[in-house]
Amino acid sequence: MKMRLSGVAEQNYIVLYGKSQLIDKVPIKRHNTPKITLDRREILMSARLIYAATAMVFALFAPTTLLAQGLTSGTAPTYTLSISAASGTVTKSPDKTVYHPDETVTRTAASAAWTPLILTDPDVQAKHYLPDFSYAGYHWGEVPLPRNTPTLQVTDFGAVPDDGKDDTAALKRAFAAANAAPGPVVLKFPKGRFILTDILRIDRSYFVLQGSGTGPDGTVIYMPKPLSSLPLPPELRELDKYLKVNDKRQIEKERGINHMFSHYAWSGGFIWVNVPGGRPKRYLEKYDKPDLTLAAAIRGRRGEFTLEVADSAKLHVGQLVRLNWFNREGENSSLVRHLYDNQPVKVGRRHWESPNTPLITQEVTIAGISGSTVTLKQPLLHDLRAEWTPTVTEWTHLSEVGIEDIRFEFAYDEYYAHHLEKGFNAIYLNNLAHSWVRNIEFINADSGLLTDSIANVTIEDVRVAGRKCHYGVHCGDVYGVLALNIQVQAEVLHSLSFNTGSRASVYTHCTVTRAPALDQHSGANQQNLFDDVTIFEDNPERTFIYPGGDDYWAPTHGAFSTFWNIQVNFLYPKPDTQPAIKIQGIKNGASSRVVGMTANYPIAIAWEFGPYIEGLNRPGIAVPSLYDYQLNRRIAPPPIQAPARTSCE
Repeated sequence: MKMRLSGVAEQNYIVLYGKSQLIDKVPIKRHNTPKITLDRREILMSARLIYAATAMVFALFAPTTLLAQGLTSGTAPTYTLSISAASGTVTKSPDKTVYHPDETVTRTAASAAWTPLILTDPDVQAKHYLPDFSYAGYHWGEVPLPRNTPTLQVTDFGAVPDDGKDDTAALKRAFAAANAAPGPVVLKFPKGRFILTDILRIDRSYFVLQGSGTGPDGTVIYMPKPLSSLPLPPELRELDKYLKVNDKRQIEKERGINHMFSHYAWSGGFIWVNVPGGRPKRYLEKYDKPDLTLAAAIRGRRGEFTLEVADSAKLHVGQLVRLNWFNREGENSSLVRHLYDNQPVKVGRRHWESPNTPLITQEVTIAGISGSTVTLKQPLLHDLRAEWTPTVTEWTHLSEVGIEDIRFEFAYDEYYAHHLEKGFNAIYLNNLAHSWVRNIEFINADSGLLTDSIANVTIEDVRVAGRKCHYGVHCGDVYGVLALNIQVQAEVLHSLSFNTGSRASVYTHCTVTRAPALDQHSGANQQNLFDDVTIFEDNPERTFIYPGGDDYWAPTHGAFSTFWNIQVNFLYPKPDTQPAIKIQGIKNGASSRVVGMTANYPIAIAWEFGPYIEGLNRPGIAVPSLYDYQLNRRIAPPPIQAPARTSCE
C-alpha cells in the first residue's frame, strides 16, 4: 500500500493532509527551509502512521521496515519500526514490542493556541522572573553567520584526500601557515577523507576552518587514535593536578572499575581553539593569576543594563570585559542566597572554599559610558553589591573563529565507562567570543564538541551519531552560547548539557532520538534555556530531566533555569493503572521555569524548590520558541500605537 500526503507551508509549520483530513503539523526549524530527508535520518512518527519525507511531498508506506533504520551511522540499526496497514499497530524489532494506535507517538494540533501568562500577565511576571535569553549567540543573534571565501587550501601543503595515508604533518603545516597569515584567513578542506593523529591548534582570531560539507561529497576528518595516545598537553596539567588532589575516581564495583578520571572526560580535542598559553578552565586556586582589574563595580540590578563603577577611566565603548562576583562571606553567603533565589536548597562547599576566585562571571560588552555609569549590551545576570566585591576585569580571548562543513569520524571503539573516556574528542573551544561552529557531524566520538571559557558562540546544525558517548554538544563554563538545531541520534550520556558554570546559554530547536538527558550539572550553572526540544524516550526507568555533577557543587542549577516547549514522545505504553506517566524533575534546584511541556500521554512532574509550571499537558503553545520570541521582540519590537484622538484635541 502506498498513499500520498500533501504538505503545505503554514507560518511555522508544514501541515500534512491525507484524504483531506488533517494528519499532523511538523515544526519548521529556525533558519532552515522546510525539509525532512531520509539522508539526514530525521524520523517523524504519528499515531497510526510512521512517515518520512523529502522536500514538500510526504509518502506513507505501510508496512515498512525502512524508516527507522540507520539512526546510528556506521553501525547496524539498533531497531526497526514497522506498521500494519490493517490494524495500525506498530512493531519494534528485534524485541517485537507492539504499540497499538492509541499508544504510538502523537503530534496533533487540535488544541487552540495559547500564550503563557509569564509572557503577558504583569502580576505573574512580577512574581516569577524570566531572563531574556535572546542575547545568546554570535553577535547576540543580531547578524547572520558569515560566509567566507577560502584563502588557503590544505592540499597546497601536501594533504591528499582519500589516499589512506596520515595527513597530520601536512595539516600541521597548513595550520601553521594559517595561524601566521596576515588578515582574515579561511583554510579550506576539499571533499574527501583526511587522516589525523595529532592535535591541530587555532590560536588566532579571524580564522575559519572550512570543509566541503558533511554529505557524500563532503569532507571527512578521520581520527584512528584517541588523545590519550599522545603526550599530555601542557594546558591540561592543572586538570591533572586537580584530579589527583581530589582523588577523582570512577568506581563501579559491579564491573570491577576503580580508576582515576580521564583527562579527556570533558576536556581536549583534536581541533583545539585557544589563545596561546591560555587557561582552558579554572580548577585550583593556586593556579590563579591576578586578572587586570579595570574598575570596581559599585551597584547594578539583575536584568538591567547599567552599572555604576568607581572609576571608568580604563573602560571604553565596544570593550569586551568580564564581570566578577566573589563570595567572601563564607557558608552563610548573601550571594549564594541570591544565586538560588532564597530557596532552601542544599548547597555544596565549593561555593565558599575559594573566596579569591570569582563564584560567578559574565562576559559583557560596553555599549556606553557616561561618567561613572556604564551601559552594557547585555542585561546583568545578578545584582552588584558591595559585599560581593564585584570587579570589571580584562578578558583575553579570540574572536571571529569558525569551524564549518566537516564530518568528524573516529575509529569505532566500544565505550568503556563514564569519566574514563580515551579522548576520541573532536573540538575543544577555549577563551573565544563571537564565533561559530556550523554544519558538523560527529561519528563515534567520546565527545563531539567541548567548551569552556567562551562567550556568544553559535553552534548550529550539528548531528551526533554512532556508538555510545559522553557528550555530543557540551556547554561547559560558558556564557551566552546558542546551540541551534542539534540532532542527537546516538546514545549520549548527557544529550544536551549545561555543565558546571554554564550561564545564560540556550539549546533550541533540538531533537534527541535516543536515551534523552536534558542535563544540568551542579556547579552554579544558571539562567539557561532548553527551548523547543523534541525527545524520544523508550526507557521507563530513566528520567530525561537529568541532574549531573557532584554534591560538593550542589544544587543542580541556579535560579531561573527554563524548560520551554519540551515535546516528549514515550515509545512505551502508559500503565493502565496510572492516570499519567510520572516524571522526576529536579530535586535540588532553585526556581525553575517549566512552560508548555507536553507528551503523547499525560505526564505528572515532581519538582522541588519554587518551580513555576505552566501549560503542562497543554498542546498548542503560541510561542513554540522562547528564544525566537524574545529575539524577534528585541530586534523588531511591535510598533507603538499612537493614542486615540479625543474630541477635545
